[in-house]
Amino acid sequence: MKIAFLFSGQLREVEVDLFRKSLLNLTKDLDYTIFAYTWKEMGKSLNHNNNIPEINIVENIEEKIKFLFRDFNLLDFDYESFSDFKKKLKGEHREIFNSKNYDFGTVNSLPQIYTLNKSFELLEKSKLKFDLVFRCRFDSIFIHPIKLFPLKKIISSRKIFNLNFGRAYYPNRIYDIFFGGSRESMNFIATIWDDIPFLVKNNFDNGLDKRDCCRILYLAASINNIKIKSFPSRICDVYRNNELIYSKYLISSHLVKLRLNKKNILYLAFILKWFWKRNLSNIKIILYLIKALIFIPLVYLKRLKYLKIS
Repeated sequence: MKIAFLFSGQLREVEVDLFRKSLLNLTKDLDYTIFAYTWKEMGKSLNHNNNIPEINIVENIEEKIKFLFRDFNLLDFDYESFSDFKKKLKGEHREIFNSKNYDFGTVNSLPQIYTLNKSFELLEKSKLKFDLVFRCRFDSIFIHPIKLFPLKKIISSRKIFNLNFGRAYYPNRIYDIFFGGSRESMNFIATIWDDIPFLVKNNFDNGLDKRDCCRILYLAASINNIKIKSFPSRICDVYRNNELIYSKYLISSHLVKLRLNKKNILYLAFILKWFWKRNLSNIKIILYLIKALIFIPLVYLKRLKYLKIS
């Protein structure tokens, strides 16, 4: 079984040691290849702010990327200037990117989809055959190996899997933090950049802004008859430069689906092991878990407003 990991988007300030330990966790005992596409500039996540964070040119970016993935199977990577990207946008893409008619929080959707598409082009250029393809971010920290998931079943299913459960649940979307599936099911990424004007203007309504990346991804996959399903555990999320805050956020978002079975117990065991290795105390873990359990009823009550969307 051969797996491709597509790292795309903007480089972020994540401790190199933590990133590499996370990557080792993700790729444990796999036959895998990494492709990466990023910008010359580094910045911070928009994270629901109303202002675009400052971005800075990364010095020696080629060396930085090679260092990040040193001793991992990075086959190919590329990058370009975000400033140049904005200047060369033309036609409907430029109009959509600059438009004030969409929610400000979706301003990074087009750049995100562009780098994802470019990372997929690197995969296609390699001419290698892969059974599975997963999209990753440079600022996600992986807390258990992906091999814990039923990968053979994922290959045989014509589905995209993402992290859309628990507090993070939203109907009819692909949560863009981390997703993937069989090589066949991920083929829609090859044309998604060219399809953006059609996808944004499409009448499909899931309650999200029309320029929202999660909406665009879901619609693009659905048009290609790809079904969307959620992974059973929260293998990763966006890291916010603080391990305590990151761990607390993961737990509060719910670590596994609310089903008592052997698989979920296995996921929890690996996740707790990661927390312990990162020096998170048992007391804090228990307090965060209790708080998450208390708010479970509210999470499900919140879903009532999604009934008209679903």
